[in-house]
Amino acid sequence: MIPFLRALSFLANTALFAAPPLLLGLGWPVAAALAAALFLLSFRACGRAPDGTPAPAEAVEAAARAAERMGAPPPRYVRTVQGWTAGAVRTRGGYGLVLGEEVSPRHREAVLAHEIAHFAAGDLFWEPLTDGPARVLLEATRGLFRVLAVPFVVAAAPLGKVTELNADRLAARAFPGYADTLHEVADKMGPGAGLFYPSLAQRARHAARHSKREPQSS
Repeated sequence: MIPFLRALSFLANTALFAAPPLLLGLGWPVAAALAAALFLLSFRACGRAPDGTPAPAEAVEAAARAAERMGAPPPRYVRTVQGWTAGAVRTRGGYGLVLGEEVSPRHREAVLAHEIAHFAAGDLFWEPLTDGPARVLLEATRGLFRVLAVPFVVAAAPLGKVTELNADRLAARAFPGYADTLHEVADKMGPGAGLFYPSLAQRARHAARHSKREPQSS
């Protein structure tokens, strides 16, 4: 399913890039050049180091432990930003992590495991061709001009939903308490019902179905 949706998202992005010059009668060479330029911008955007500050040692250690449990190499860097958030960023030959200051220490490993799962599943590798174009246009436009990004957001939405749930599945298999973490986050932040992506409540239920419970000691 995921390879098919990646191909579909890439083809949709290519068609959306090429459509304006073709409709204006500028021909295929101009359309191909425009598509190539926008995909190049997408590669740069997806590999851009995030703002923020170097994470404290305990957060870096949590990321290393999470990577080990996920069977992935450690991140190239871990940076701290404001708010309750987390993310993974593609780097040359690896990945970096972003962690919000408000993520509690007891939630760090499970939250970072989800981001590491995106790297392990290959999502970061394909991101410039699938999700990246929408990001480029969202960053480059303001106000009413942001409507230009809507078709690209819609094109990436089916893949985004599936990859989010897949990352939850992988994290839940490595961390028995991962589903509980999502439930706690949903209780704190609300269910977060999204238009194009699964809500926290949906993700928590999905993760619970794939969690491996730790055996209880007798």
